[in-house]
Amino acid sequence: MPQRNLKVQLTKKQQELWKCFLDKKITEILYGGWARWGKSRGVCEIINMTCIQRPWIVRLVWREEWDDLRKTTLTTLIKVLNHHWMQSWREFNLNLQTKELNYYNGSKVLFVPLKQQPSDPEFNWLGSYEITYGFVDEAQQVSRKAIDIILSRCTEKIKEYDLVGKVIMTCNPMKCHLYSDFIKPFKEWNLPEDRVFIPSLYKDNPFIDHKKYEEWLKRADKVTKERLLKWNREYDDDPTKLYEYDSITDLFTNNWESWEKYITSDIARLGSDKTVTIVWDGFIWKVFSFRKNKTTETSNIIRGLQKQYNVKNSHTICDEDGVWGWVVDQLGCKWFINNSSPILSEEEKELRNYKNLKDQCYFELEPIIASGKMKLIVINDTDKENIVEELDVIKQKNPDKWGKLQIITKEEIKELIWRSPDFADSIAMRMRFELNKQPDVQIYFI
Repeated sequence: MPQRNLKVQLTKKQQELWKCFLDKKITEILYGGWARWGKSRGVCEIINMTCIQRPWIVRLVWREEWDDLRKTTLTTLIKVLNHHWMQSWREFNLNLQTKELNYYNGSKVLFVPLKQQPSDPEFNWLGSYEITYGFVDEAQQVSRKAIDIILSRCTEKIKEYDLVGKVIMTCNPMKCHLYSDFIKPFKEWNLPEDRVFIPSLYKDNPFIDHKKYEEWLKRADKVTKERLLKWNREYDDDPTKLYEYDSITDLFTNNWESWEKYITSDIARLGSDKTVTIVWDGFIWKVFSFRKNKTTETSNIIRGLQKQYNVKNSHTICDEDGVWGWVVDQLGCKWFINNSSPILSEEEKELRNYKNLKDQCYFELEPIIASGKMKLIVINDTDKENIVEELDVIKQKNPDKWGKLQIITKEEIKELIWRSPDFADSIAMRMRFELNKQPDVQIYFI
């Protein structure tokens, strides 16, 4: 069958995507925007063009769930094929059982759900694939580890056609590893040369009614306006989030009275790079972060802070997980074990319960942050950015299921921000001093 000549009409943003796809220096492309802004359509046009141009190439198309993949990405690709009057069983063949779309020239598109399985956290099953290019739709739902493995499998027909394996990703305005990998470096003008971020707004799609869209946005809430009008990823409308973004940023400007002093410390573990120690004056606090040291060195640093800020040992708490319990032993201070039982009275247990002490502290922190009773004093902008990012991804786990309250696991948080939430853990530990705290008793002499 002779090669087809396609007449492809691309928007300006989609043309930018095509240009980046042809650039051999670029291996990762993030194309961001909201629904009906032309993301998937532009990528599907590229998939179709490349499969027709070069026989026997293999493209993998991923999304977390097969049902979503079938209803959205696959549907868009079929619309592209129909738009170009390509005939099923003549120019392409779709097999839903094997989840493959085969072209007349031997090229194929494989549709693969990428949900991480507990039995295979390393995605070892991806090792059997040999592909040319990858496309991850709604990449905010897929872990960074999976994307790295996809890139490593881009070997098919690469040498024969003198190509560069690459992955195109689309996403909606949500926080995850994409923020630290693409969005933040893009804002700071320091994206690596092998990565590119293409932000897209509704006005970039000429095929939708802009006036109607603007009228709808005028009636929308603040979060929606920030995300859809300005593509501000700092705003997130995820209902499972514990802390509002505005309340988190207000932490650096709140005014609050000081009272009793405390120290909380999240000790660096193997694989971590920082110990985060916070000196509290009531809920006003000053953050100190330093590289991991020997336990004796960490203990001496905390003793120095106790002396400098006049903090009692009984008002000092360190996590006691693993070997870092030695710091607690050396100081003789209070301990914090993440998976220990929550501290609740019998009456409180009838109202609500938590999976463990760490979860309890994170939930108890929510009204403090929301009320503006906490103020943060940070030494550098990097610590401030890390604090905002960590608190902003803390979410309730399984909110629709009956049972004990819990937040998402540390492993899940690492998938979102690509590091341990050391600052957030040290902040949440402050609530340990508030649990079952006796109210002040006023004595009157008559």
